[in-house]
Amino acid sequence: MSLFSTAPTGIFRRKPVDAIEPETEGGQLAPVLGLWQLVALGIGAIIIGAGIFALAGAVASTTAGPGVLFSFLIAGVVSLAAALAYAEFTALIPRAGTAYTYGYAVLGEIVGWFIGWDLLLEYTAIVAVVAIGVSGYVGNLLGQIGVHLPAWMLGAPGTGPGHAVDLVAMILCLLIAFLLTRGGSGPQPGWKPCWSGSRSRWFW
Repeated sequence: MSLFSTAPTGIFRRKPVDAIEPETEGGQLAPVLGLWQLVALGIGAIIIGAGIFALAGAVASTTAGPGVLFSFLIAGVVSLAAALAYAEFTALIPRAGTAYTYGYAVLGEIVGWFIGWDLLLEYTAIVAVVAIGVSGYVGNLLGQIGVHLPAWMLGAPGTGPGHAVDLVAMILCLLIAFLLTRGGSGPQPGWKPCWSGSRSRWFW
């Protein structure tokens, strides 16, 4: 059998959809996010997000000018395309795993392998960038209340005078890694599903 075939020994072998663990309430990935967790996710993604609020004004005033509006329009179109693509993933294969599961089931194992590692690198870069932005927020906030952190811990080398390491961003990344390693908990006593059915969501 060829190595580049969809046979069981080929790198393009596909995983049947029925063999993928369904996202049910009794499985390992039961949806257990509560009201406060969803609120925290919304605040973190929209209000504290580094980039759109921290960089748009500076880039528009010093580099791009009015052309920054076109970048927002392009980003909106790309985000819409990504949303439609993930909606298609969910409709075709209603299982957990996002693009990795779709690539494995439709295009083959080697494609799923590349997509999985690409997602891992993407999430790593995103966490690092957001942590740097939050570190800047923390430094500015402490400076406004009269607490001035040493210059060596305010940024990576080359980002400012006396900078040696972005300690706040490093601690934040380690904290997130610790929380992900610990994992989430299941529904706690007193939690109620917001609607009935096989895909209940839990709220306090």
